[in-house]
Formats: sequence, C-alpha cells, structure tokens
Amino acid sequence: MARTTARPNNQPEASSRQRRSWTGPVIGVVAVAVIAALIVLDPEPPGVEFASLGNNHLQTIDEPHIPYNSTPASSGPHFGALASWGVHEDPVPEELFVHNLEDGGVVVAYNCPDGCDALQADLEQIVLDQGRSSLVTPYEKTIVDPDGNQYLAAAVSWGKVFYFDDLTEDIRSELGVFFDINMGVDHHVRGIG
Repeated sequence: MARTTARPNNQPEASSRQRRSWTGPVIGVVAVAVIAALIVLDPEPPGVEFASLGNNHLQTIDEPHIPYNSTPASSGPHFGALASWGVHEDPVPEELFVHNLEDGGVVVAYNCPDGCDALQADLEQIVLDQGRSSLVTPYEKTIVDPDGNQYLAAAVSWGKVFYFDDLTEDIRSELGVFFDINMGVDHHVRGIG
C-alpha cells in the first residue's frame, strides 16, 4: 500500500504560492501598459494655452491697450470689426484679427526673415482648403513661445497658439486637429460685442 503524506490545510501547494508571487507584478505591468496606451491614444490637444485677456473693444486699431500675453495675440482688446477671411498679402494687425479669434476663427501667422515661399504657399492652401473662418497673414513680430523659442509660423485660436517651423506630416496632422477643435467656437462674453 502506498503511503501518502497529508499536508496541513493551511499550507498551499508550492505551485499556488509561485502563481501568487508573479500575479501581482503581472497585474502591475498590465496596468502600466493600459495607462500608457490611454496617454498615447488620447494625447493632449496641440497648442499652448494662454489665459484670456478678455474681449474689450477698442475704438481704433491704434488705441493703447494692455500688452498681449502671447505672440501672436490669442485674446484681449481688439477692434470691433473683423478682418476678411482667407489669404492676406499684407500683415493683419493683431488688434483686428483677435476679433476673428473671438468669433471662432483660426488665424495662421508666419514670419520668415529669410523667406519661406514654400511654407507660405502651403499655409495659404491650408487656409483656402478650410473654406471658412480662417485666415493667413504675414506677421511683423517675432513668433515666440512662452519659453522664448522662436518659430516661423503659428496657428492661433482664442487662448491657444500652436507653434511650428515646417509642415511635416506630423505637423500637418496636428494642425488639422487644431483647426477641428478650435474652429467655430464662439468666445463672446454675454453682453459684450
């Protein structure tokens, strides 16, 4: 007759203990992978956010006002009229295009001291393809982010600026997302024009 040794009921088999010893780390790795996938699949929208400077109307484009907190301007005092949508050969003053932003538009500004005919043509085509509530304009100031980095171009909506130097496939994609998220969002404060 074969003899078996009984184990006390409170001691699990060795294989059960081994399974439990690696179960915790595996669950941890899976949790980290899920969080990473969510971050990758739901990235932050493109652009830098700036606090709103309000939407007071100026009597003239040259009227003194508080300085804008972004370059190009993304909110703040502005003239009561809109710049025409589309392609502009001459620079549109910030005091004018900020009203376009308030009305849900996207402004694409560029400043290329050494010339950038190809970039300019591409930006013009992007704005023309939008067909609504967007304009492209040369910009007379240096385009600079909050860290002091200079860029050749920027897409601007109310309170947001997306900075870039060229139109790689990734930048074009992000620019498309910027337009989709920001175009058509009305930023009028109730009771103010």
